[in-house]
Amino acid sequence: MKKLIKFLGIDVGGAHIKIVGLDKNGIICYVAYKNCPLWKNIKNLKNQIKFINKLSKNKDITCGITMTGELCDLFKDRISGAKIIFEECLNIHFKKLFYTNSDKAFKKKNLNFEEVISMNWHATGRFLEKILDNAVIVDFGSTTTDFICIKKNKLVNKGLDDFSRINNSELLYTGLTRTPIFGILNTLIYKKKKYQIIPEFFSNMSDVYRIKKKIIKNFDLDEVADKTGKSTNASLRRISRSFGFDYNNEKKKLLKSLVEILSKEQLNKISNNIDILFKKFKFKKSTPIILCGIGQHVIYDFLKTKNKIYLLKDFFPGKNTNLKKISTYHAPALCIANLLKSKN
Repeated sequence: MKKLIKFLGIDVGGAHIKIVGLDKNGIICYVAYKNCPLWKNIKNLKNQIKFINKLSKNKDITCGITMTGELCDLFKDRISGAKIIFEECLNIHFKKLFYTNSDKAFKKKNLNFEEVISMNWHATGRFLEKILDNAVIVDFGSTTTDFICIKKNKLVNKGLDDFSRINNSELLYTGLTRTPIFGILNTLIYKKKKYQIIPEFFSNMSDVYRIKKKIIKNFDLDEVADKTGKSTNASLRRISRSFGFDYNNEKKKLLKSLVEILSKEQLNKISNNIDILFKKFKFKKSTPIILCGIGQHVIYDFLKTKNKIYLLKDFFPGKNTNLKKISTYHAPALCIANLLKSKN
């Protein structure tokens, strides 16, 4: 299917790179989710660019590129990071356009980097406002949860950068895999007993959802906290370490109960944030909540009794193929590719 690629949406994150390809007719023909810990070393991005260049010998491909990786601590500041990522992406062999929040949407050069930084969610909104009247889109990813609000076919989010978005309920820094569990709670109560969570990176939410068997294997790409294994028992050991005790079989039932509390707390935060946005933008109760991101199946199970809950694949144009379903786990890359198709 790679040889059919005509439009390529690329989302460069701090930990992963997401790629979605369309053919000349706009049919999804390629999807990739690749480990790319940019925060460790720029060489990881260089290697993924080499991978992209090998996707096709056909140079008549247009790439749309968006980024959030400029936020990671490899760079002294966001602008510096965006410029370095931009320079690296110029090594992609295909035609390159960079997504911006400007009216023009895509630019090739002379970028105002303030219009480029962390605009992947904006690309999702810009495309979906063309096909949705009213909706709240929830993109539950590995690190963050983006909330994209569309009203009367218009993206109505107020914030444009992370600072404004996290302070007006349009972004939560909580994700399916990379959030440390002390980022969910510092203390929890189980059977009237208090359990303190050690604020040290001993475990993260990937351990929680691994224990719950809720992580799709293809999305379980990151190193674990202790750099050992990804078995259920290994995750139980890491979680127990966060509570200050050693794991043994007698503790398994307790740990699974604590894990349920952690998961419910995270998903409740997302659910409560949706309620805040419904009130803020005066959405009707009938407004659909549309889910995407690598955690969409987890949040769907939690929210399915709330309002009208849908998956993005049910609203996105085109036949319901397996690739279409997989592509909605990487909505910004998917929407970037479709924006490119719509302008050609």
